[in-house]
Amino acid sequence: MEWMTLAGTGLGAIVGVGATLLADRVRWKRESRAREQETLRLLYVKYLEAIASARDEISRASADVGQPVDERRLAANQAMRDHEVFAKQYQLELSAPPAVVELVVSATQGLVDYRDAVVSGATREDEACTAARRAFRAARKTLMDAMRATLAPTR
Repeated sequence: MEWMTLAGTGLGAIVGVGATLLADRVRWKRESRAREQETLRLLYVKYLEAIASARDEISRASADVGQPVDERRLAANQAMRDHEVFAKQYQLELSAPPAVVELVVSATQGLVDYRDAVVSGATREDEACTAARRAFRAARKTLMDAMRATLAPTR
């Protein structure tokens, strides 16, 4: 009967080690997912900050009717470069889920259209500028909803 004791001890050790390895694997996977989510969240925040800041500068340029048109054009164009909107978009294109990337591209294009309206000489009160600004806001809202969904905790 000694071999039964040895077999039981060996089986218990195998089960114990297996359970520990499985628990470690689950914990590692959960921590890895949390790190990925945090990295993605930071990329989302940086992109949203960039488009918000660029939008603010474009909006100021469109509202400053006392400023010469050439200066407003320059300010609107510079806004996209100063806040590295395209660089941050490219970072998301490498890291975000495809559905979010599509919405990022759409939001960036909405901002470009808003900028282009101002560059073409439209002021804040002009219909072209108002329509472009509203389209950008709608695209940004849709994007933010999708970003929130990707960051929601999974069960």
